[in-house]
Amino acid sequence: MHPSHQASVIAVDPQAALIKGLTSPVAGHADILVVPALEAGNKVVKALSFLRGACSGGIVMGAKIPAMLTSRADSIEARLDSAALCALYARSLKG
Repeated sequence: MHPSHQASVIAVDPQAALIKGLTSPVAGHADILVVPALEAGNKVVKALSFLRGACSGGIVMGAKIPAMLTSRADSIEARLDSAALCALYARSLKG
């Protein structure tokens, strides 16, 4: 398993975190996953969405303006999640 996928599984699966010996109260209960690159994020989101039924929203951080990430295969809920994240991020940039 690729290290980014392994970290994602540990982040969202309490049993995987327990097997790995992670005893943090948040291990296995992540609400937000941060990835180092767009390609890594795409793989993680697709794996979680298609294999675990997760819903997600995506944005690009660090751009001059907020950029929403959606896929042609996204559900309406995932598209709304991305829009909400983008709106919250835009509001935070205004100070």
